Amino acid sequence: MPQKKIALICTAYRERYHADIIATKFFYGFPTDDGVVRPRVKVVSMYIDQTNPDDLGLKIAARYNVPISPTVTGALTLGGKKLTVDAVLFIGEHGDYPFNRFGMEMYPRLRIAEEIFRCFDANKRVVPVFHDKHLSYSWLDSKWIYDR
Repeated sequence: MPQKKIALICTAYRERYHADIIATKFFYGFPTDDGVVRPRVKVVSMYIDQTNPDDLGLKIAARYNVPISPTVTGALTLGGKKLTVDAVLFIGEHGDYPFNRFGMEMYPRLRIAEEIFRCFDANKRVVPVFHDKHLSYSWLDSKWIYDR
């Protein structure tokens, strides 16, 4: 049976960031008491909202020959028009974003979720989405994502 294809969408991918803690296991394997369990899915594309030349995500992408798309849609379609992945791993935590008046960092989770959903709508098809952390810093944005 062929491996399921995963698109990794994240805000930032550096050492000890959530993308490292979660997504890196989809490349190297999942540590258990009995040893490392190899992933049964394959990350086939990435979108990283904020990068710098020393990012762990860029190094892992190069090592595993995973293309990094400049857009979320490009990662879901592998640069084409058709949704080509079987699932989305969305990690919208960390990065350098502004803070709201309550001191909450305003990660662009709604913007990224909207782009994922637009791709689903355009293809009249959805795939499972793992959404790390809470949905948004804003209740209204969270409710929109939840309802969607």
